[in-house]
Amino acid sequence: MTQTTTRALSADVQTHGNAGDIIPSVPVERIVAQRNRGVTAFMEGVALIREAQTTLAEASGRSWFAGLSQIVESSLCSDRSEQRNAAIRRRICRIADRDIWTRLMNETGMFTLMSEAQRKQWDTQLYSDDCPEITPDNVIATFRALNASKGATFEQGVIDVFRNLSWDYKTNTPCLLGKRIIIDGVLDNHRGLYFSVRTYAQSRINDLARPFWILDGKNVPDFRVSEGAGLSEFISRGGANSVGDVFTCEYFTVRAYKKGSAHITFTRPDLVEKVNDIIARHYPGALPPKV
Repeated sequence: MTQTTTRALSADVQTHGNAGDIIPSVPVERIVAQRNRGVTAFMEGVALIREAQTTLAEASGRSWFAGLSQIVESSLCSDRSEQRNAAIRRRICRIADRDIWTRLMNETGMFTLMSEAQRKQWDTQLYSDDCPEITPDNVIATFRALNASKGATFEQGVIDVFRNLSWDYKTNTPCLLGKRIIIDGVLDNHRGLYFSVRTYAQSRINDLARPFWILDGKNVPDFRVSEGAGLSEFISRGGANSVGDVFTCEYFTVRAYKKGSAHITFTRPDLVEKVNDIIARHYPGALPPKV
């Protein structure tokens, strides 16, 4: 815009003859230039944020990195101090590090050794302020320690599972596994019209099967095709007629009842003996197994 145009605009704005210099002229060219620089910077910022989102998703082994929009929104507040910037960085690092630790635990197979209780303990640490930062030194040190203790991790997972599934108490001494165990709280009864397997019960059944897969030298199935998921599909597909029928898994059978309990009968006594050896090492005064 020329100086003549600027003066003309200023004259148009000053509609009162007595306004004089009280209403200053409008610097249109500078305002437009600022607008253009702002739009350009914004679009560059959007491109960088998208790049960051893609890169963080790839690092965590996911197709999408969640939570970034909330961080971006909170970072635009009026507080532009170094303390605020440090807090924003901690927040984005914490979200990224949780996802990356989970990826590493999955890909190294450590999660397959853990019971649900151990997974919950791990997740509690990840979602606390003590979540370890992802650095080469931290990752190497953590997995060296986990690898050195993986036998103990597996055995503790076995103990956790069977303390929840099959404990009889006599002076607080657990029983060894026998041919069959009974677990409660497996089914939800929807007024007798249909039945469903509780999510928590699916996890317990998966926990029960995990040591048998590992002791048999086989890969633990993904949770989507696990024993718990299979039982849930079996009950859902068969409806009320499937309650009381036998669902057959790789290492045991499951018969669920309307009152919500389920009888689990083991079909590999050789692996049951190996599991009992683990329990006996932890509880040398255990009672004899019950059928």
